[in-house]
Amino acid sequence: MSEETIEQTPPSKEDIIKFLTEQMEVKEAQYKLQELNTKLAVARAEELKALQFIAQMNNPTPPSDAVPHNLTQEDIDENPELIERGFKVGDEVLVPKDSEPAQRKLKK
Repeated sequence: MSEETIEQTPPSKEDIIKFLTEQMEVKEAQYKLQELNTKLAVARAEELKALQFIAQMNNPTPPSDAVPHNLTQEDIDENPELIERGFKVGDEVLVPKDSEPAQRKLKK
């Protein structure tokens, strides 16, 4: 086999400008696509946030640090605003754990 030498001529100024112009068009399209993808991601995040809010409103769950407590006459006497809110003795309410009376530790 004989090796043929192929001469490469450097690209002309017009070829370089044409190539760069084409690349700029491609990059502009990529940029517009990225902007649209970003807007879509933000819209999806907002939709998920709204769905989560609606789910919480429809299915409220008690805070994990709350315990159920049945109202006593003492509770009503100490907190008259409970009557104004429509609570009565025997109603079950959720009370944060840290507002429960502290347990005394036994000493040996």
